[in-house]
Amino acid sequence: MTGFDIAVLLIVGLGAVTGFLRGFVHEILALVAWIAAVFAIRLLHTPLAAWLTPHIGTSSGAAVLAFGLLLIVPYGVMKMIAKWAGQKSRSSVLGPIDRVLGFGFGGVKGVIIVVLGFSVLVLGYDTVWGVGGRPTWITQARTYPFIDAASKSLVEMIGERRRAAAAAAAAPTSTASADSDGE
Repeated sequence: MTGFDIAVLLIVGLGAVTGFLRGFVHEILALVAWIAAVFAIRLLHTPLAAWLTPHIGTSSGAAVLAFGLLLIVPYGVMKMIAKWAGQKSRSSVLGPIDRVLGFGFGGVKGVIIVVLGFSVLVLGYDTVWGVGGRPTWITQARTYPFIDAASKSLVEMIGERRRAAAAAAAAPTSTASADSDGE
């Protein structure tokens, strides 16, 4: 067992224990809090920044403030809801089931964090030294085959989606109206 294995086990174990302590309902609603914040930023950043610009004085300051507000407010509200719902769920009859499901969800979340972190680490190593430059404490780890395969699958999936999005953006769109009467 190498240091890489120990790090993987610690991250996955910490995620699982945190999930167990919080419970499934809290974990899911915490994830929804992040998603709500991202959607709020995506949908409301431009109009809020435009509205704040006269009050702040600079467009860059307004953009930063809008980003901060749209990140903190929806996330904070959803986290409060998650905490309240999680406490109610854990104290109910279904509390043990909530904790076991939270343990599993937290473990999966830990694996996802490891795969994402490994992908970034490997990107750096492979860019500088190539695949052969990966250190032995990583390549000799027992968890390396699984983490490496998951990382490669993730990179492939991202590449396929980027190619599909580029092809869709490059494809000509039909602007002719089907109900046009030839005028």
